[in-house]
Amino acid sequence: MRLLSSKLTYCFLSLLLGVNRPLIAQVDVSHMVVPADWLRKHVFMLASDSLQGRETGTIGQQQASIYCARSFRQSHLLAAFRIDSVQGSFRQTFAFTTTEVTLYGGVRMNGKPTYKRHELAPLPVTARDSSHVSLSHNVGGLLMGTDLKQEVVVLSAHYDHLGKVGKRIYHGADDNASGTATILSVASVFDSLARQGVRPRRSILFLLFSGEEGGLLGSQYFVANSPIPLHQLICDLNVDMVGRADDYHSKKPNYCYLITGSQMNGLASLASRANDQSVHLALNDGGYDTDSDPKQYFYRSDHYNFVKVGIPALFFSDGEHSDYHQPSDTADKIDYELLQKRATLVFQTAWLVANEEAK
Repeated sequence: MRLLSSKLTYCFLSLLLGVNRPLIAQVDVSHMVVPADWLRKHVFMLASDSLQGRETGTIGQQQASIYCARSFRQSHLLAAFRIDSVQGSFRQTFAFTTTEVTLYGGVRMNGKPTYKRHELAPLPVTARDSSHVSLSHNVGGLLMGTDLKQEVVVLSAHYDHLGKVGKRIYHGADDNASGTATILSVASVFDSLARQGVRPRRSILFLLFSGEEGGLLGSQYFVANSPIPLHQLICDLNVDMVGRADDYHSKKPNYCYLITGSQMNGLASLASRANDQSVHLALNDGGYDTDSDPKQYFYRSDHYNFVKVGIPALFFSDGEHSDYHQPSDTADKIDYELLQKRATLVFQTAWLVANEEAK
C-alpha cells in the first residue's frame, strides 16, 4: 500500500475471447482453500534479501516480475500482453521518471525528509530517450471462462515495495508480498480446477502491478493501455496487505477489511456470502468509512485507478501495523494461517463473482 499523499486492443486476446467453448457444469467449491505452503513459498521468495526490496525500476523488481510471470506460466494462464501480432507476453513494460522532493516544500536542507515522486513517461524510442527514463513492468495472465468469457473479472495486487536505503532492505512481506502471493496462489487454484474441466463462467485476469508505492503508476498505465477493452472488465478485486493484524485486532486477528468506497455495487455482499460459506472472518470489524477515514485507504491502492474509469472495485486489506513501511516487515512475521483464510476469501469471492447470473 502506498503512502498517503489510447487504449490498446490486444488482437489475439480479443479473438480468443470470442472463441466458442463448451459449457462446463458448475460445481460446489466452497470446501476449497488456498494452500498455506504455496503462500509461504511466494512470500519468502518475494520478501527475500535477494530481491532487495523490489523497488520500482530496479533489478530486484525486474527479477520479481520474472518470478511472477513464471508462476503464471506454470498455472497455464494465457499471456495477457502483446509483443507483436503473433506473440504475447506476461509482462507489460512502462516508462517513468523520478524526482526527489522534500515532504514539506521549500529548499532541501540536511535532515529534511524527502520522497521520490514518480510520473509516467512515454516509452523510449531512441537511446537518448532511454537515458531519461526508467522502465518497470506489470505482470498479467488470463484464465478463459465459458459462456460469459467476454466478461472479465480482474484480481490484482502490487508486487513492488520501497527497495533499499543504504544497507537496510525494506522487505515488504506484508506490503505487498502477501497480496502478490495471494494472487499467484489463487491463480494456481483456478488452474487446478481448470485441469479437472471446471472453469468459471467469466474469464479472470490476474494482474500484478509495479509502481504502486510511487503513485499507483502501474495500474494507471494498465487502465490507459489495457489489452482488453475496459467495458469488458466488470470489476477489480484488489489485495494489498493481508498477512498481519493491525493493533485494533492484536487479540482477535480473525478479520479482514473490505473497502468499497461510496460505490453502490454488489461486490461486498458477494464477499460476505463467500465468507459465510468458507472462512468465517469478521468483515470490517473496526472498518473504515471512506468519507471520514483519516487514513484514506480507499484512495491508496491500485483499485482506485479502476474506480476512476467506472469499474467497480473491492479492496481486501489488514490495515496497518508497527512494521508498515519498515525494514522489519519480514516474511517470518506473516501469520500464514491468517493469510490462508484471507486468500481463500479472495478465491471464494472471485468464484462467486465469476459465476453470477448475467445481469
